[in-house]
Amino acid sequence: MVLGLVAVSAMTALASRASAQVAWRGDFETGDTSQFSYRLNETVEGRRYITVQSDTVVEGTRAARIELHDDAVWPNGLKRVELSHQPDAARTAEGAETYFAWSLYLPETLSSDPAQTIGYWESADSYRQMMAFDLSGTTLTFTTRQPSNVEQWRGEGVITPGEWHRIAMHVRWSKDAAIGRVSVWLDGDRVVDGAVARTLNDDNPHFVQIGLLRGAISFSDVPVIVIDDVVEGNSLADVRPADLPGEEPDAGVMERDAGVIDAGGVDAGSDAGRSDASSDADAGRMSREDEIVGGSCAVGRGRPTGTLVIAVLLTSLGMVVRRRRR
Repeated sequence: MVLGLVAVSAMTALASRASAQVAWRGDFETGDTSQFSYRLNETVEGRRYITVQSDTVVEGTRAARIELHDDAVWPNGLKRVELSHQPDAARTAEGAETYFAWSLYLPETLSSDPAQTIGYWESADSYRQMMAFDLSGTTLTFTTRQPSNVEQWRGEGVITPGEWHRIAMHVRWSKDAAIGRVSVWLDGDRVVDGAVARTLNDDNPHFVQIGLLRGAISFSDVPVIVIDDVVEGNSLADVRPADLPGEEPDAGVMERDAGVIDAGGVDAGSDAGRSDASSDADAGRMSREDEIVGGSCAVGRGRPTGTLVIAVLLTSLGMVVRRRRR
């Protein structure tokens, strides 16, 4: 009986995941980075700084390895290697809501001096950063930029090297700081609950960039991050905030977010006094490249397909029923 209930529960979770209305996916299963709108410093003077590989993955068979070198200089002086996704304009317009998530893995602890920005939303054309995730050693912070810098959350020691982590967001877009909202989940736990902020800079579309970004400084280390399972969706279920190795999909997170961001949150009038070089007007982004990463791809640590899992579970359930009949 217990095995039968487990089978039904697992099949329900798989069916829910299969029916999710995902708006866009960047999972690198194409073997390249073409799912993304832009790639910033994917190659520098013939050296590839974004590599699609199969050694370290969280789902499927491929993920992107990003490394930041001191010569990865953008025209405005910032040091960056990033992947950029720009949703359809209507999906970041006034009053629209966006769910977005990605998984990340650090082979080693990243530097705390200098620190790095690993993800942020920014306005197109006017290039104003609206909210960002900064990583210093193992400490992750989330900051909204408008109408002033507010550190909405700080997680000391939450990013462990050698383990996969997943960041998920729910944003209500508005130029009005009293209407804009943002919630954040880390590894399935909500860490920012409907924070109040101006989430739209202007009427331009807004885009998200993930990877490694530092200011206009010199450094000798080479930080590395692996990114996988990037998703934009229409609900929290679509982006699976708790979907990590060893975790049940969507376990323990759905009851607190039914698709509308809570009205409460941190007072946007308080200023954390932090600044970031990338909050200034950007110098633009790199156009798409057509270069494809070649080579064969061995099967990584992907999950079994839904059909195979369901077949196994149905077989197990049948065995339980037969035993009861004997």
